[in-house]
Amino acid sequence: MKHEQIKRRTLLASAAGVLAAGTITALPHRALAAAGEPEQLGDYAEHSAAGSRSVTVTSASGQRLRLTAYGDQIVRVSAARYQEDFFSDTRYEMVRPEAHSDLGGSLKVTETNDTLELRTAAADGLRIVVHKKPLRLEFYSLGTDALLAKEDATHGISWGGANSTIVTQTFVPPTSGERFLKGGHGVLGRTPRLDRTGDKVSHNYADAAAAADNPNDQAPAIVPFYLSNKGYGVFFNTTFDTTFNFGGANGYGFFADGHDSGGVDPQLDYFLINGPKFGQLLDRYTELTGRPRLPQRSVFGLQLSDKNFSNVSDQNWWREKITQHRAAGLPFDHQVNDNRWREGSGSWSGSWFEFSHDRWPDPAGYQKWAATNGVTVTLDYNRNNTNEMAGWKGGPPPGYSLPADDLKNVKENNAVPDWSNPDTRAWVWKVFWDKALNPELNYPGDALWIDEVDDLGGIPYTAKMADGRRWAEARNAYFLNVHKAVGEEGWDPEGNGHIGAAKRPWTWSRGATAGQQRFGHYWSGDISSTYDEMRNQIRGMQTAGLGGFPFANIDGGGFGDGNLISDAFYRNWPAGWSSLAPIWRPHGTASTKDRGKLASRWPLDQSAQARADFMKYGQLRYSLMPYIYTLAHQANATGMPMARAMVIDYQDRPQSYTHDLQYMWGPSLLVAPVTSDGGSVQQIWLPAGTTWYNFWADIKHTGSDTADFPYTTRTGETPLFVKAGAILPKYPYAQSTAYMARGQLELDVYAGADGVFEVVEDDGLTEAYRNSEKTSVTRLTHTNASKRVVIAHPKGTYDGAPGKRRYVVRMHGLDAPVGMRVNGGGTLPAFTSEAAALLSENGSGSVWDAKTKILSVITPEISVVKDGGNAATVEPSGGSFPAVGGATVYQAENARLDSTFAIDTSHPGYTGTGFADFNGTSAGSTIAWTVSVATAGTKQLFVRYANGSDKDRPLVLDVNGKKAGTLAMQPTGSWDTWATVSVTADLPKGDDITVRAVLSLSQGANIDSLILR
Repeated sequence: MKHEQIKRRTLLASAAGVLAAGTITALPHRALAAAGEPEQLGDYAEHSAAGSRSVTVTSASGQRLRLTAYGDQIVRVSAARYQEDFFSDTRYEMVRPEAHSDLGGSLKVTETNDTLELRTAAADGLRIVVHKKPLRLEFYSLGTDALLAKEDATHGISWGGANSTIVTQTFVPPTSGERFLKGGHGVLGRTPRLDRTGDKVSHNYADAAAAADNPNDQAPAIVPFYLSNKGYGVFFNTTFDTTFNFGGANGYGFFADGHDSGGVDPQLDYFLINGPKFGQLLDRYTELTGRPRLPQRSVFGLQLSDKNFSNVSDQNWWREKITQHRAAGLPFDHQVNDNRWREGSGSWSGSWFEFSHDRWPDPAGYQKWAATNGVTVTLDYNRNNTNEMAGWKGGPPPGYSLPADDLKNVKENNAVPDWSNPDTRAWVWKVFWDKALNPELNYPGDALWIDEVDDLGGIPYTAKMADGRRWAEARNAYFLNVHKAVGEEGWDPEGNGHIGAAKRPWTWSRGATAGQQRFGHYWSGDISSTYDEMRNQIRGMQTAGLGGFPFANIDGGGFGDGNLISDAFYRNWPAGWSSLAPIWRPHGTASTKDRGKLASRWPLDQSAQARADFMKYGQLRYSLMPYIYTLAHQANATGMPMARAMVIDYQDRPQSYTHDLQYMWGPSLLVAPVTSDGGSVQQIWLPAGTTWYNFWADIKHTGSDTADFPYTTRTGETPLFVKAGAILPKYPYAQSTAYMARGQLELDVYAGADGVFEVVEDDGLTEAYRNSEKTSVTRLTHTNASKRVVIAHPKGTYDGAPGKRRYVVRMHGLDAPVGMRVNGGGTLPAFTSEAAALLSENGSGSVWDAKTKILSVITPEISVVKDGGNAATVEPSGGSFPAVGGATVYQAENARLDSTFAIDTSHPGYTGTGFADFNGTSAGSTIAWTVSVATAGTKQLFVRYANGSDKDRPLVLDVNGKKAGTLAMQPTGSWDTWATVSVTADLPKGDDITVRAVLSLSQGANIDSLILR
C-alpha cells in the first residue's frame, strides 16, 4: 500500500466537490488527511444492505462503515479506508468461528435526511443512530432508550500514527458516574484496582523494549474487552496491540497499533454488547468468543507440585508423599509435575517431554496406582526445551520456527515454535500423544502445563510468521494458537491420535488470549511471595473472570525468589485464600535441599498450626464441592466467574467499585482474604438489604452501604460471610473428588430470607455433560417464613448417578429448635449428633446444637426418581422438639491413633470425616478414644467397622486399661459395607474415660467409630 499524503486544502476542495456531485471521489488510500494529521471518517454518500443483518455505509471519500447484528444484543462495527477490504470474519479466532453465523440477528433501517437509524429485533435490544454529515455513531439501549456511547464531529473513527498504522475509535467523554472495568490483566496477573475509570490500560504480549527483563513481562491475560456500568461492553476484535482510554486526560476510546511493521495495518473492528447487567454482558461476551472449557472435577480439588523437591522427586517420591499427606486426613486430587518427570536432566533446561527412564521407569504402573487412589496428573512442557523433543525441525517452513535473524534477541532462540504454522501445531500434539497421552500407553496424563510461551518479546514487530502475518499482529495470538494446537486440533477430535470426549482436558499456559478459554486456561506466572502481590492477584483473579477466564490459576503463596515464606503468610495465602479461589494450587520455588522442609508448600512440612488450618480449609472446600462444581458448570454455561467481583452482584452500588479485595464466591459466600499478618482491623463491606452470617462463628450481621464492618483479623482465618437465604449444598468430606459419597446430599440453609439453589452434577470426567447432556440438576428451595426446605428429584441423569439418597438439612440462625418432619411424617426423634441419627434404627432424626443454634434434620434414604417431582420436604411438624435420646458417637479420625493407622475416605458409608485404616504389619496397634460418662454403670460399646477380607480381624477393647472383651470383626462382604459389633462393660463416671481398641492380628478392619449407649 502506498503512503501518500495530500494537502488539507486539496482534501477539503475534493470533499466539497464530492458532496455537490453526490458521488464518491476515488482518492488514493491514506490520502485523506494533511501530513501528520489523522484521517477521519468522512461524510455520508450512500449505504447498502447485505441481507437483513448487515448495512454498509460508504463515505464521500470512499471509506466504508459496516454495521452487523449478532443476535439481538450485539452489533459489530467495522471500518475500512478507501480501497481497503474488510478483513475476513475468521481472521481473528478470538471470536469463535461459528458465532459469525449461528448468532443470527437482523437490523431494521430507517433513513432521514440527516441520519440512518438501525434497530435490532428485540424490544430490549440496540438502537444505532448513524449521523451522515460527518459519519458518526450513537448507541442506545432500546429497552430504556438510554444513551450508551456516542461520537460527535470531533470524536469518531480515525487512522493515524507512523505511516497511518494506528486505528482509533474515540467517543465523547464519558458521562459523570460512568465507570469502566477491563477484562483480563497485565503481566503476572497484576491489577492495581478494579475500577479503571480515568486510566489508560494496555494488556499486550511482552513489550520488545522490556524483553531483556523477562520476569517482569510474563503471563498477561490479553482480553481487549471492557464493561461499563451504563450497561454495555465493547470487545475490540484485533490481535494487534490495543490500548484503552477510560476518560480523564486521555479521553475515552481505544486504538490498535500496527507498529509500522510492514504487514497489513490494523482495522477498526469491534463488537458493542448490550446488557444492562454485568452478568448478561459476560454471558453474551462468552457466547461470542466461546464458553470457558469445563475441566475434570478433580481439577477443583487440591493441587500440589514437586517444585520444592527438585533434587529428589520421582515416581516413588510422589506415591509416598501423597500417601503420607492422605494418612494425616488431608485431601489431595491433582499432582503437578515440574521438570523432574522428564527425560534428560530433569531440570528446567536439558530435559524434554518424555518420561525419564531413571526417575519414572514405570509410568504405567504409577497410573494404575493413581487411578486406584483418586489422583490425576499434570505434565509440564517448557518452551525452552522444544528443540530437544522428538522430530523438532528448526527454521521457517518446512521447519517449525522463525528465521534465525528474527530470533537474535530471544533467549533459548533455538527453541521457538511458530504456532501460527499448522505443521508446528500438529507436530507438538504428536509428541504429547506419542510420549504420554495415548491411552494405549496407560501413562499418567490428565492435564498439560504449557510453560514459558510468553517470553519472546525480543522478536521484532516486522518478523514474518508462517501464516504470512507480522509479529506485530501475531504475538497477541501466540497463546491462542498453542491452545488451539492442544485443544481443538489435538485433544478434542475423535479417532486415532486424539482423546476425544472420553476425558476433558485441563491445559494451562503462562498467559492467555481472548477466545483461548474455549480450548484451555492460564495461570498468572512466576509471581512474588508478598502481601502486595497477594492483593494484586486477588484483583487479577476478578478481572480474569471479567474477561472470560473464570478458572483463575495462581501460585498459592507466590512462586517467590527461592526464600522461605513466614508461617503466617502460609496460613493466610496457600491455606486460606487459595482454598477459596477457583484453583487451589500452592506452589513455590524455594528448595528443601537448601532451605529445609519449611521451603515446601505441602502442609505436613509446615507448623502444627499451619497443618490444622490447612485441614480446616481442606474439609471446607471438599465438603462444598457440590457448590463449587456447580459454580464451575455455571461458568461453562454462561461465563459467570466462580469468584465474582462485587460489581457483578452489586453493579449499581458505589462500594462495589472500591471494595476490590473482597469478592463473592458464587451467589452466597463473601470472601475477604487477609492480606497482612493477623491482628489488624480489616474493613469489609457487607452490602445492605440482607443479613450476613460470619461463617466461622454463625454470628449475624446486618449489611450496610454507609459503613464498613470492622473485622479484627486472625492469622489463618479468612473472613467468610454467608448471605441470608443461602443454601450451600455439600457432600460428606472425602479426600478426593473421586471418593465423593454422592448418595448423601447435605444442605446448609441460612435463615432470614427465601432461597433457591440448583445443584449441577455429572460424571466429572467426560464430555458427556456437553455432547449428550448427561447431567442432573437438583433444585433446592427454602421458604423462610415456614422454615420449609424442599428438595426436588433431579432433572436428568448421568452415568454413575446415585439411585438412592439421604439428605441432611442444617438450618442456621434459628432462635430455638422445633419438631421437624420429612414428607408429612411424624415428628422426628432427637439425637446427640448427626452420626447418632444416621446410625439409629431408622437412619433419620434431628439434632439441635444450642451453642451454634443449628438444627439438623437427617432423612432416611430416598429412592431417586428422575424428573419425578419432590424427593423430600423438610418442615416443622407442629410439635415441640423432642427429648434427646440415642447413643453417643466418637469418630475414629478424632481418636488417638498410633502410627500404623491412616485416615482414609476411599470407601463410602463412614460417618464424620473419615475412618481409621490399618496400614501396619504387626499385632498390638491401638486406637484410643476419650469418652464422657454422665452416670456410672453398665454400658454397651459398639465399634463400627468394615472388613472386605474373607477372615475375621479381631480386636480387644479395654476401658481405662481393663479388658472389656474381644470383638471378632467378621467379614462384611466389601470394604464399602459397614457393620457394628459390641461388648458390655462397666464404665465409671467422668469426662476422661479411655476406651482403647487393640488389634489382635497383623491385619485390621477399617474403623469408623465407637458408639456408646
